[in-house]
Amino acid sequence: MHIPDGFLNNGLAGGLLAGALGMLAFSFSKVLSALTVFSGKLTGNSGNVSFSGSFPGLSSDAGKYFAKLAIIAIWVFASQTFNITVASATSVHLIGGVFAAVLAGPFAGFLIISSVLIVQSAFFADGGFLALGANIFNMAFIGSFLSYYVYKAVLKKNYYIAVAAACFFSVLTAALFCLFELGISGSVSFAQAFKDMMSLHFLFAVVETAITLFLLKLFKLLEI
Repeated sequence: MHIPDGFLNNGLAGGLLAGALGMLAFSFSKVLSALTVFSGKLTGNSGNVSFSGSFPGLSSDAGKYFAKLAIIAIWVFASQTFNITVASATSVHLIGGVFAAVLAGPFAGFLIISSVLIVQSAFFADGGFLALGANIFNMAFIGSFLSYYVYKAVLKKNYYIAVAAACFFSVLTAALFCLFELGISGSVSFAQAFKDMMSLHFLFAVVETAITLFLLKLFKLLEI
């Protein structure tokens, strides 16, 4: 599903990259704000009110939380190394977005998948640098952030169905948007690539569901 450079027109690639950068900044601020604590007290004298105490900083659990994010990122990176090339489009592989978002939340999940994609693009030539915005949109925004809310919506009914629904949404919707982007750019014929891409990604959605359930259970047992 990683789109290489040269497969997207410049306008689409640039717009998606700008959107990805904005979402990265927003997600990072949300994660930091959730880990920031204020300490001190208000004091008053003759009608003047002032704050005394320490400056805002990260909570005592921040180090443990960031270590957890790093562990999740390593698992996601490992899961994405298994690729099958699709002749008429790009490639098919696991995403790990639901796994990341369920464990760490939607904003942290977005950051984890985006970080993995950035490392893959910069150091392993897996996905183009100019196409990075599209890859982040497909796999981090759709594949993790939006998929988390599918999981939450179905969770009231059944946990296993919720994970399965989120995984299928994550893989199939991300693949569909990848096809849209390639089709708009004239890199592939949408009609010709649809069968190859979606049939393989449907099979990988089944695998993604099974692996996600296994990893979530494993992390729960290990209390990570």
